[in-house]
Amino acid sequence: MKSKNRKTLFIQKQFQLKSIASVIAIIAASGVLSGLIFYFMLSSELSSELQTAHSQIKNTWDSLAPAIVFGNIITIIVIGVVASIVVLYQSHKIAGPLYRIQTICDDVAKGNYDTMTSLRRDDQLTNLAKSFESMLTALQEKDAKRKKATTIIVDLVKTLEEESLSPEQLKTLSSIKQAVEGDQ
Repeated sequence: MKSKNRKTLFIQKQFQLKSIASVIAIIAASGVLSGLIFYFMLSSELSSELQTAHSQIKNTWDSLAPAIVFGNIITIIVIGVVASIVVLYQSHKIAGPLYRIQTICDDVAKGNYDTMTSLRRDDQLTNLAKSFESMLTALQEKDAKRKKATTIIVDLVKTLEEESLSPEQLKTLSSIKQAVEGDQ
């Protein structure tokens, strides 16, 4: 039985990296925004009390500022790594099926209607894959009917060629034969 485990980390590398970069940018922006909000809230409070306890507040700010900045940086890194893993995993559920369907489209374009889709149960786009499989089945049936009709027409043309026909009828018959044989 064929294993359905993914062997490559990046299926559509550009799409997946762009998704990860977007999430990391949002996380970084929210970390910077929270740091700025905290800074402005704390600095206005510090400046109002600055007149009464300047040295004590300065020491408090000097102690708190590195912890706040370091805490935000660590939080951004940890959340960024976790978010990257989640985005990579989720993008597999979209990029993987899209890649398989794209490969099948290439096969169908080459005339191979026997290719069938198979997606994992928990992948996205399973409904699209089922519709695609229905379309392939219909194409297979139509192709089989077309091939059968073509064979019948070619046999009929061969039979008619043996009959005594006028040159105009033979010319028409030859045109039909060329069109049908070109369609095979």
